[in-house]
Amino acid sequence: MVMQVGLKTNTLSTSPASVRTTPGAATPVARPEQRAPVSRTTPQFPESALLSRRPLRYNLQLNQQLTAVQKAENYLSETETQLLLLRHQATRGNPGEPSAAVDTLLRQRRTLSGGTVDRNFNVTLQQNSKVNFTLPGMDKLLEQLPGETLVFALGGNKRELTAVAIPAQATPRQALVQLNVGLGRLGIHASLSREGKAIFQVDEARWERVSQQLSVRGEGHLFPADAFTLLAPRAEASREDEIGQLSSQWERGASGKLQQTLEQITRERSKLLQHQDRVSARIQDMATVYAPDEALETARALGEALAKSGKQYGLLSQALSAQGNVSLMTVKNILG
Repeated sequence: MVMQVGLKTNTLSTSPASVRTTPGAATPVARPEQRAPVSRTTPQFPESALLSRRPLRYNLQLNQQLTAVQKAENYLSETETQLLLLRHQATRGNPGEPSAAVDTLLRQRRTLSGGTVDRNFNVTLQQNSKVNFTLPGMDKLLEQLPGETLVFALGGNKRELTAVAIPAQATPRQALVQLNVGLGRLGIHASLSREGKAIFQVDEARWERVSQQLSVRGEGHLFPADAFTLLAPRAEASREDEIGQLSSQWERGASGKLQQTLEQITRERSKLLQHQDRVSARIQDMATVYAPDEALETARALGEALAKSGKQYGLLSQALSAQGNVSLMTVKNILG
């Protein structure tokens, strides 16, 4: 790590020409005549060579965006290719032969895409992928029944507990509010479907733990009070589930389902292309481009400023030394 220490003084004089550092940071260097426009060639996104060899070219946030877009595009592109091969293979008379490549892409989706593609092949660049699921038996909580206090437990390396108090004769929305207060501590959010059913949602990174180690203990009304009851969350069917089944066994109507998934991937890749254009425009705005004459003029102005700074630095050093020799009482008197 290189540490830069700068000294600033009002007595430092510079040459009449200004030194330009970054775009918009200072007044541009005076030009005797209008410069010819500099032609720019838009590099191919995402400039992988520059990203690997010059990782400090952009700020951290922009680097993360570039990496996320690249991973999502690579994953969707490969998935699209393998699904087209799967359809071609099925139409050629080998519908029963499983596709190992498709199966690998589905099983390792979160790793290969860096968490940027969810179970329905939606791109999630700015947020975590979610899993919607139901909890059998929880719909009874939305009925106006005698109140009950529930204790939820989420197992794992670190066991987490939270309590939910459902008031007596609570409306479905009142019960839902109480559920969210308690389950929110476990990263679980509940909502009502159009049919009035309770739908739960959790980050996909926590889904495996929730699906296997979520339990509840009640007061003997809806759930037993003597021990925790292991719940059985059921994830909503996704496009990933459909494709996984088709890759192992081609069935009637498979072509239509596969086509819908391909269209979904096409839409998401189109969104990624628009995002790439926005990021590329931002990169171009950050670029510092000098014309040959302008670069020479700026270098000359910088050289003159550095040449004159030696004397000023000496004066500043003497001033600092003098301040260091002043007695503490004098400093207190000056500062009041």
